[in-house]
Amino acid sequence: MRPIITAQEATKRLLVLFPRTAFDAVMSSPLAGAAVAALIYVDAVADDPDNLFWARPSMVTWMSEVMREQARDEDRLAWRQEAAKSAKALSGLLQSWGVPDAPGYADNSRETLRDETFRKWREHGALRERLDLPKTSGAGRWSMEPHFADLFNPSLSESDVEVAAAAWRETHLSPAAKLRVRFALEGEQANHSVTVILPGGAGTRTLEVGRASLILKGVIEDWAPARLENPYVVSVSEPGDKLFTADAKLLAHLGVTIYVSSLLPDALIADVTDTAVDFWFVEAVNTDGEINEARKRDFLAWAEQQSIDPARCRFLTAFSSRNDPAARKRLKDLAEGSYAYFADEPGHELAWYAIPSRSEPGLA
Repeated sequence: MRPIITAQEATKRLLVLFPRTAFDAVMSSPLAGAAVAALIYVDAVADDPDNLFWARPSMVTWMSEVMREQARDEDRLAWRQEAAKSAKALSGLLQSWGVPDAPGYADNSRETLRDETFRKWREHGALRERLDLPKTSGAGRWSMEPHFADLFNPSLSESDVEVAAAAWRETHLSPAAKLRVRFALEGEQANHSVTVILPGGAGTRTLEVGRASLILKGVIEDWAPARLENPYVVSVSEPGDKLFTADAKLLAHLGVTIYVSSLLPDALIADVTDTAVDFWFVEAVNTDGEINEARKRDFLAWAEQQSIDPARCRFLTAFSSRNDPAARKRLKDLAEGSYAYFADEPGHELAWYAIPSRSEPGLA
């Protein structure tokens, strides 16, 4: 049987494997770490397809670190045998060992494991589900894939885990998931200035170090060329009164005058077409600063001062990820008629707008 690992160490490794800015927290929570430790303890690993043991979520909730101290193979086999029967049978075994039968988690934690953690692990190829059982069956149906279990060998050093986790993600994650991880890790390790390639062959711009700059880079390099017909970056604002503006000729053509003291978004992007010019006010949010109703009103007031038609103003709040705490905290505050973009999912966009009444003309 594979060497056992503590729930705490398993959780630590899950956080390396599934960064929380890229993946749902249920994939690397303490409960998820307990699940890894329990599945390995009972040897629910698909090393031998012809002799598989399928675990059930209750084996995770019933397991405790004190129980896991019974580390001999025969003890582990006895534990899983009794746990496969019932909680009462397991309690009898623990009493014979003189081990407290206090479970590690409440019984209702099984639902989180079954419906969230195990499901998401399975989607990423980490877990195997037995499909020949009715959904109502209480029999075990979960087993770890060997390549996933390999990441939790206690002999691996911290650097070994990082290398193995990166290799595992490269082999088993979808292209979209790999992109989310890459962005998350770049944000965590960002210690150099960020170079942004402006659309339309307008050159490059160097932004200060930080996650917000990486988010803005995604907006300018990925979102704008894909979303807009003919984008021009009019201005980029940074802390410390740093302000980049487009060339004077373009500003004069757009009828816009920009000063450092102006109320400006992180980026102002113009979509210049043959028939109209739309102005996109963009905020890159690392913690706060979303375009809420008050911010939207301020931008519209500035636009009117520039003789920009409010009907040609558009609003985009950009986050690093849907999993990012800033997004979970601030999405609810977005202004009506605005959009949200996530740098780790560049092919998508969210819109928040009022549904027109069916009584309006053309909707009957």
